Amino acid sequence: MLITIASTRIPKVNGVKKAVLALTQKFGIDSSTIRFESQEAASGVADTPASIDELMTGARQRAKTVFQPLKDERSLSIGVEGGLFRVDHSVFLQSWTCIYDGTSFYYGSSGALPIPERLAQMVFDEGIDLGVAIDRFAQQTDIRSRQGTYGVLTDDMMTREDSFELSATFALMPIFNTPVYANSR
Repeated sequence: MLITIASTRIPKVNGVKKAVLALTQKFGIDSSTIRFESQEAASGVADTPASIDELMTGARQRAKTVFQPLKDERSLSIGVEGGLFRVDHSVFLQSWTCIYDGTSFYYGSSGALPIPERLAQMVFDEGIDLGVAIDRFAQQTDIRSRQGTYGVLTDDMMTREDSFELSATFALMPIFNTPVYANSR
């Protein structure tokens, strides 16, 4: 099986790979039959998506863009997107994954982590991209390529990579846990 990941950012790629490898082990699938490729793909949404709809749309667009249909082998594409959404007066950070198999889309999300009001103001009111805002907020450089905003806000209990692993695990469940999901259609 070919799995094309619609990103070259290390936390996103590693999170997806960890999810796939954990699921192959759980469901008794030979992981040596899986090939991974990664490539950049535009999301078609803001650099910092600001709603669940934007997060899901961005992940879907990325997955659809990199899909590679194959004749003799199953192919999946995986789009991942991280961003914010607002509920009432609170703002949350969340990661979304979309899997595309050429016919259907499958979605999963991480947990939603509340972000500090000042960080939310930087993104929503001042229009600063979350990647830049978290660097300024935490007084560090290139956080998005390491632990991400998740890592800063959780003191590294949950990292950006972990959030994408969780969202990818949930999105992949209908594909790997077919006995349960096949009976629900």
